[in-house]
Amino acid sequence: MAKPPRAARGPSSRKKWTRARERAFLDHLALSSNIAASERVARMPVGSAYRHRRQAPGFAAAWDQALGEGYKRLEHAMLARALSGTPVVRIARDGTETHTVEHSERLAMTLLAAHRGTVERLAAQGGAEGARARLEERLAAMAARLAGDADG
Repeated sequence: MAKPPRAARGPSSRKKWTRARERAFLDHLALSSNIAASERVARMPVGSAYRHRRQAPGFAAAWDQALGEGYKRLEHAMLARALSGTPVVRIARDGTETHTVEHSERLAMTLLAAHRGTVERLAAQGGAEGARARLEERLAAMAARLAGDADG
C-alpha cells in the first residue's frame, strides 16, 4: 500500500532532531568528516542535517567545530601516512609473503603544497623562537598595563 501524501501523514510522522541525535551526528562528524554517514548514525534521513543546520544556529556552529576537528584528525592521519608509509603485504603464487612499506609521493606533494604557506609565514616571522619572543613581548606589555591600572 502506498504511503499517504506528506500533508495527510502530518508533521508528527517526520523524524525530529533531538539533542541526542545532534550529539550523535556531531560526534560522528568529528570522527569521520562525513555528513551522510553521520546522519545515518544519528538515525536521521540523509540530507536532513543541512535543513536543520539552516534552522538552528547553535547546531551550525557545533557542526563547523566538529567538521574542523574531523579535518584536523584526517590531516594528522595523512601526514603520519606520508611520513611513515603504508605497510603492504604481497603474497606470491607459492604462498611466500613479502612485507614492504610504500610511500606515496602524491600524498607527500599534496601535504607539502597545503602547508607551504604556513611554513613560509612562520619562517618570515622567525619560526617558533620568533613566536615565543612576540608572545613574551605581548605578555610583558599586558603586565605593564595591569600594573599601571593597579597604581591608578
